[in-house]
Amino acid sequence: MRIALALKGIAYESVWIDLLSGEQRGEAYRSVNPLAQVPCLEIDGRRLAQSVAIVEYLDETRPEPALLPRDPAERARVREIVEAVNAGIQPLHNIAVLERLAAQFDAKADAAVAWCGYWIERRLAELEARLGEGTGRFARGDAVSAADVFLFPQLRKARELGVDVARFPRLAELEKILGELAAFRETAPTR
Repeated sequence: MRIALALKGIAYESVWIDLLSGEQRGEAYRSVNPLAQVPCLEIDGRRLAQSVAIVEYLDETRPEPALLPRDPAERARVREIVEAVNAGIQPLHNIAVLERLAAQFDAKADAAVAWCGYWIERRLAELEARLGEGTGRFARGDAVSAADVFLFPQLRKARELGVDVARFPRLAELEKILGELAAFRETAPTR
């Protein structure tokens, strides 16, 4: 979400929620976002939750630069990548999953990280194949899209979890290119 806000030139104030302490499940945060998850964005007099919904709202209300292509087939391809990340990678390393692995299976931290890394690596291999079908500098063509917005943080997270992103040359190159862009570089979490 921060990347999309930066690309759109929308000023914002971050309010950090301590996920490790469970702050998102507390009454104070639930009054802001009953889903008890991050992100939540207050904009245009409303509160929006869930990254995909927020990015699509931003693109619909502030169309330039477009993060979703106007061509329906290309828009579907971008959404395909977004969903592959949003549904197939990101949930596999979120705190709730790690907590459940520990509680149900007595998984130690290193075992849980290895489990997450295994699944993330599999999904990245699938995305590497999919991105290899396309052309252009970015995930889908020569313009940054929502696909890039969602892929970049997950590539960084994969590295944190010990996944060798270099095994995926197209994704590694994409990460390098995106990391050179201010909107991607300057919005990395600082805590």
